[in-house]
Amino acid sequence: MEKTVSIVSKGDLGYLGNVFKKAEDEGKLSIVYLGGSITQGCHATEENRRYVNRSFEWWREKFPSAELTMFNAGIGATTSQYGAARAEEHVLSHKPDVVFVEFSVNDEDTDFFRETYESLIRRLLSAGCVKAVVIINNMFYDDGRNAQRVHNEVGKHYGLPIVSIRDYAWQCVQSGEIDPKEYTTDLLHPTDIGHAMIAELINGLLDANYEDYKNGKPFGEKPALPEKLTSCRFEDAVIYRNTNCKPAVDGFTADTHKSEYFSDPFKDGWTGSRKGACITFEAEGSVLMLQWRRTVNKPAPIAYAVIDGDEAGKIILDANFEEDWGDLCCLTTLTENAGKGIKHTVRVVIAEEGSASDFMVISLIAADCGE
Repeated sequence: MEKTVSIVSKGDLGYLGNVFKKAEDEGKLSIVYLGGSITQGCHATEENRRYVNRSFEWWREKFPSAELTMFNAGIGATTSQYGAARAEEHVLSHKPDVVFVEFSVNDEDTDFFRETYESLIRRLLSAGCVKAVVIINNMFYDDGRNAQRVHNEVGKHYGLPIVSIRDYAWQCVQSGEIDPKEYTTDLLHPTDIGHAMIAELINGLLDANYEDYKNGKPFGEKPALPEKLTSCRFEDAVIYRNTNCKPAVDGFTADTHKSEYFSDPFKDGWTGSRKGACITFEAEGSVLMLQWRRTVNKPAPIAYAVIDGDEAGKIILDANFEEDWGDLCCLTTLTENAGKGIKHTVRVVIAEEGSASDFMVISLIAADCGE
């Protein structure tokens, strides 16, 4: 199977062409990879065997005299919904010239994730420092599923470069050219061989654009943002943690431990354990979301969330996680219909205690905050 089948679109050369030009003219580039556990490097045996590090080597080889920096913003079990909220803090704070985005196995093939994904893409492209965004489509190796249909709708609308691991690898799985047991540990997360393949396909897309650039194919400035495909309500999402917010607490305390791992999401929140303990936020935004922890340390507490005092509409938050691979950072949409321009209250109350763990609120996220 020809590996070039993975190139869904080279995109408008006004994106990567300007990245290459900066590397040559100014001798410096900042590159960020944003995604889930595959980007984080889950199941790679060493950091330099992750697809992120292997792909970064392409830039080193093409621009050996340039000052290149790379940041891996991958956090396992996260979607573009959270990606849009953390774009400012985890991506744009690094002033990236190019951002690689990988959420096709964590998002679902739905209109909701079309909107969260476009919100993320639009937030990245709106930043003056960002010259290009590259879309990566990974897949599940048991049935080939992913969210690339809705992701690539967005990518093509914005004229972005897109590489689909699925378009190559799934055909190879079906034909027997690829044995999933060699390329993945669990039919999702790549082995070192799988990471190498992903990097090779990404680099093939970069090669195709670089060849056009070196051959003098004309290109202009970074393309202007087109009209929105969706409402993009998540484009202005704001995260409230104990580092920037002081909710009213009764039985909850701020978590102040410092994690040495960027990819650890269980920090800067609040924990409580006793029945009746509560934490109350005030925030503006028509979309209100809560990040909280489900844990393998059972029995764990069960809590509920109430918006604007509506006890009848409370949302149950059961912290008992039935999987065994580790704790899960949940992002629960509490409401998409709160009024704009007014403050809403979000109250989280522990209804049942758990003897093995605390209940952890990681953050409150508010979106669609404008008039």
